[in-house]
Amino acid sequence: MESEELIGKLPLSRSWLEDIVDILLKRPNGEGEVDSIVAALMKTDRDLGAEAESTVTRTINDYCRNSGDTEKKAKFQIFERVAPGRYRLLNYPSKPDILEIQNIRFDDPAYRQAWDFFCKLAAKDERWESASKRKKLEAFSRNLHTNEGLRDLLRTYGAEPPTVV
Repeated sequence: MESEELIGKLPLSRSWLEDIVDILLKRPNGEGEVDSIVAALMKTDRDLGAEAESTVTRTINDYCRNSGDTEKKAKFQIFERVAPGRYRLLNYPSKPDILEIQNIRFDDPAYRQAWDFFCKLAAKDERWESASKRKKLEAFSRNLHTNEGLRDLLRTYGAEPPTVV
């Protein structure tokens, strides 16, 4: 199984950043206004809360190379401000590798437990610390398919392990 396919089967939590990037990837030139991004998010099952526009703006500015916030420079530059309230993806039409710049989080509590357990075991290997997040998730996913102890742990916490291929 390919790396992306393995990782794609994991119930990872989606972030605001992922949702915003996916919306802009569907727009001409990868550009959009904050209010149009919020409108697109309203069509999803994401809980927008009362401050959706502020959350979208803050998320974009955290990854914007020229947000106007002179105090803070984005470590990972994904967006560019092209006008007030209007942004574009810097690498459009390519999707940035968001996985490497965010925390790994799972929606399912059973998978969170299994991930924590797996990380504690994997940390004993000196290669673990220097591995990319993608490689760590790939190793986790492969182990979920082959390690009966990890599969039992998922079942204990009420989740069905992925089908063995």
